[in-house]
Amino acid sequence: MVGIRNGRDFVGGLSMMVTGGLFLWFGRDLEVGNSFQMGSGYFPRLLSSLLILIGLIMAAKSVVVEGDQDADTPFNPKAFLLVIGAPLFFAFALTPLGLAPTVFLVTAGVSFASIYVRSVRALALGAGLALFASILFTRLLSLPLEIFGPWLSF
Repeated sequence: MVGIRNGRDFVGGLSMMVTGGLFLWFGRDLEVGNSFQMGSGYFPRLLSSLLILIGLIMAAKSVVVEGDQDADTPFNPKAFLLVIGAPLFFAFALTPLGLAPTVFLVTAGVSFASIYVRSVRALALGAGLALFASILFTRLLSLPLEIFGPWLSF
């Protein structure tokens, strides 16, 4: 009988497969197209399939490779809430705050989930990613995103 040797990898792989499956299911009505004429569902389906594949590899690895027994760390609710809450905050704050402040707050906030990050580095990382995202998405890709939203109009 085959047993699970690394519970964290198994649960992580399973959750990735479930998440990828949910994204596939929610995007089932989107037109896929082909590589030369991509529809609106092409990229989400590709990413969902890759997420399922990575989850499958991770879960299969958990049956073969023994987990690190010394890595049992206590549950960190602050890190859990910061990492889970970041995409939700991003979704709700993008329109009123704008791209730059939202990316800054999400990046700097999630950085504090780690016990190794210092405040100055977290703020610098947030500022750098906010600047990079603003240039990339609004100037280079010409996406209709506001750098500063109506709550922060100057």
